Amino acid sequence: MNVRRIVLLNVIGLIVLIGVVWFGWNYYYNTTHYVSTDNAFVEGQQIPINVEYAGTLHSWTVKAGDSVNAGQVLGKLDPSVELQQLGAAARSVQVRHAVDAAAQIMSPISGNILRPTATSGQMVAPGQPLAYVVNPQRLYVVANIDEGQIHNVNVGDTVDVSISAFPTQSFKGTVQSIGLATNSEFSLIPSTDAASGTYTKVTQTIPVKITLSGYSGVQLAPGLSATVYIHRQTT
Repeated sequence: MNVRRIVLLNVIGLIVLIGVVWFGWNYYYNTTHYVSTDNAFVEGQQIPINVEYAGTLHSWTVKAGDSVNAGQVLGKLDPSVELQQLGAAARSVQVRHAVDAAAQIMSPISGNILRPTATSGQMVAPGQPLAYVVNPQRLYVVANIDEGQIHNVNVGDTVDVSISAFPTQSFKGTVQSIGLATNSEFSLIPSTDAASGTYTKVTQTIPVKITLSGYSGVQLAPGLSATVYIHRQTT
């Protein structure tokens, strides 16, 4: 074996050793200083848009993504059915004005329209959301943390947030609240273990709400994927 080959093998071995040491140190540092997960997403409080009484939707003027202002009229009910049900009381001018005013469907807050399901001519009723509106200036991140790591997370912890749609941007946040139940408790499909009598251990996740300190000049939207690094409190 010539000297050149020996030197080359030594260099390769040294590079591999440095890589292993760096990876090991990086893994140790991250696990001792951060709680991280890519099971996270941008969310916002979705306020439903409802009607005050049952009737036919006479008009509906918004679609998904539209920006609206608080109190803006989004549609109107046909008040004729409500007036018929009121009978003799509908002869009162004041009652007719009140019914007509209640027929106006208005946005409860300023924000963006999400998940509209209404169409003109549709029968609607109180408690049936026609759409939702979310304030884009009050978005937050929900991170689902493994149950084995949740003891390392505390309200007030600093968080580094990366959002997949904006890979070159960095975001800062703070842990605002920690869920009091696992996500499986709210699942629409219940576990079959109780019915079968068997038990299969599955790692559970707990939702952690993270407020954002700013959007770095980008337009976030509910549902965007995120990765979070929660700074662990070390002593």
